[in-house]
Amino acid sequence: MGTTAVRIYISVDIEGVAGVQHPRQGRLGEAAHEAARLLMVGEANAAVRGAFTGGATEVTVADSHGPMSNIPPDRLDPRARLVQGTPRPGSMTEGLTEDFDGLVLIGWHAAAGARGVLAHTISGRAFAEVRVNGLLAGEPTLFGGHAAELGVPLLAVSGDDCLCEEVTAQFPRARRIVVKHALGAAAADSLAPAAACALIEEDVAEAVRKAGCRAPEAPCSPPLDLRVTLTQQAYADAAALLPGTERIGSRCIRFGAETHEEAIRVLTAFALMAAGLD
Repeated sequence: MGTTAVRIYISVDIEGVAGVQHPRQGRLGEAAHEAARLLMVGEANAAVRGAFTGGATEVTVADSHGPMSNIPPDRLDPRARLVQGTPRPGSMTEGLTEDFDGLVLIGWHAAAGARGVLAHTISGRAFAEVRVNGLLAGEPTLFGGHAAELGVPLLAVSGDDCLCEEVTAQFPRARRIVVKHALGAAAADSLAPAAACALIEEDVAEAVRKAGCRAPEAPCSPPLDLRVTLTQQAYADAAALLPGTERIGSRCIRFGAETHEEAIRVLTAFALMAAGLD
């Protein structure tokens, strides 16, 4: 008798990783980033180990921070596939399909406009706040919502306590893994990396064991009404050029989307436009 395939998708960011609390740690080329990306791949590997211990037969890891080329490929657990590079159509969940059995988010952070270590949504440069159907939206709101539309449940999330409070409210059945407590925008009380990795490995294993019992959930249902506050008026000037957008303030843009994937693509376009104006 053949073994039933269990496919797990792990998206890894850097701001929610234990030991990361300063913007320099997320900037490619900075000396601080070299150390931070090793912490990032350490937590990625802990999640991969946990997924396989919990019964996964296939694991995909998506490098999902900034340029999305942070994880040293030769440091990643060789059992996992690695998605890297940007821009890419699916952004932080590129390649996620209905064939996966669960989504795990490692090293993620709180939403733009909320309290938390290095809190932002998609782009700290571009967005001061993103609301979906009136709800303050972070990256789990968007990408967990996209997964739910595919029929894939959000199984577990790791990051600071502020992120985990957001996830508790929006995805109450997802496992929350607190690896640090926010003391400010660039300050944290963190577990040691080894302790954080041990916790992630244990909790991801347990989440994957229960994946078959989990139904997808999402805080927002289509059609989606997005109201986006940009950080600069010039960014809103550019965003307003896109068809389907409505200017509702000096820095505010409104648009509609039929799916979370569509919303993510428009927001990604806004972020790329903002980057091009600097």
